Amino acid sequence: MLSIRLRLTLWYSSILLAILFLFAGTIYFGVRRALQASVDGELQSRVNGVESYLNRQVPRFDLNRIRDELEENVLIQVSSTNADLEPLGGEMLQISDGQGRWYCQSRSMQELKIAAPVSSHETGLVTRKVTGAPMRIQTASLQIDGHAFVIQVAASMAGLQATLARIANLMAWSIPVFVIAASAGGYWLSRRALTPVDRIIETSRAIGHHNLSQRLVVPQSGDELQRLSETLNEMIDRLDRAFRRVTRFTADTSHELRTPVAFIRTTAEVALLQPRQPREYQHAFVGVLTEAERMTTLIEDLLLLARADSNSVPLIRVSLDLRDVLRRAVEQVRDSALDKGIDLSLELPQNTATLVGEPSALYRLFLILIENAVKYTERDGRVKISLVANARSSVVWVRDTGIGIAEKELPLIFDRFYRSDKARQRDLGGAGLGLSIASSIADAHQTHIEVDSKLGEGSTFSIAFPR
Repeated sequence: MLSIRLRLTLWYSSILLAILFLFAGTIYFGVRRALQASVDGELQSRVNGVESYLNRQVPRFDLNRIRDELEENVLIQVSSTNADLEPLGGEMLQISDGQGRWYCQSRSMQELKIAAPVSSHETGLVTRKVTGAPMRIQTASLQIDGHAFVIQVAASMAGLQATLARIANLMAWSIPVFVIAASAGGYWLSRRALTPVDRIIETSRAIGHHNLSQRLVVPQSGDELQRLSETLNEMIDRLDRAFRRVTRFTADTSHELRTPVAFIRTTAEVALLQPRQPREYQHAFVGVLTEAERMTTLIEDLLLLARADSNSVPLIRVSLDLRDVLRRAVEQVRDSALDKGIDLSLELPQNTATLVGEPSALYRLFLILIENAVKYTERDGRVKISLVANARSSVVWVRDTGIGIAEKELPLIFDRFYRSDKARQRDLGGAGLGLSIASSIADAHQTHIEVDSKLGEGSTFSIAFPR
């Protein structure tokens, strides 16, 4: 399996090679076209010079004299040793009458043996191989005073093709060398750039359940690597907190279950040590039943939380009136409040507080909050439940004058098996799952529980249900 840096290098090299080939092809064909256009322009200029000369000479002389004039201006000038004397039409020129008869033919054209066109209509530019060498030939026809002239000029393309061959050879060896050098540099740069990634990988591999407190070193580079390291550290933080919650949850569950199991076992063993009176057996059975009921409640609460975590039990939502649910919950707790002399009051609006939710789950939620308020309120204290409904929401408040919650403990009260120090000191019972269950029910109804509390002054729990 190829590494990331090698794949990046191959990808970079492929793109670079394609770009260079495209650039080289553009340059090559552009140069070829420019050089050929230069040659064609030169040939056309020579043809224009010959045509201008013939237009001046033909009306003045007969054909024989014209032949003499052409030989004088072409053949003699071509053989001249004067370098500054440029022959008419260049060194490669021939003129015929269109029927294969020559008016004039330079020595170079004689040696190349380029045949005259058989028709005055064969004009234009062509490239032919003559004696193995490429030649560019320009043919033009001209009519002067009833006389036909076919002009041919030529230029060798050997120099042009040699130039193009040198350009092609230069590109053929320079492109691979450049690509190899650039790929090596790219591989070195990618290796250097990905070194922090390697460190992230090594550190991540070393982190396990035994050292979730370890974190990645965050490079202060301000780029994607810094954001990646910070994101991974945040993920490890979440995993660490989740692992700690699971570990604490497992330990607390074991502790809470061990107590009733130990009591049941001890009671049964003591009862079986020797024969006893029926009343003693009955007393033992009552204790066993009480602890079994406590254990059953604990297990049911744990199963409820487990289902809430996995979303395996969807809520059956119906339209309901929150006033009815609150009345049921308050009536369930009223006897306990009376036993402690607590003033338990319920304030409900005249208009209905309609909500779509699961009645049993909402009843459990309110029951937990009201029972907690009664449980942690001193004798002769007050617990007030109120409901305010409007077009946008229905808000439920549960206020008490109880022992209150310390500010540092407020973020923890919804954790499973958590009980405040005051609650533990007063030995008010409970496994510490109630508020966790209430919070999960609130989450399932797209809301949350807010708490305002001061130690020794009481607490206020509020829930706003969107309508």
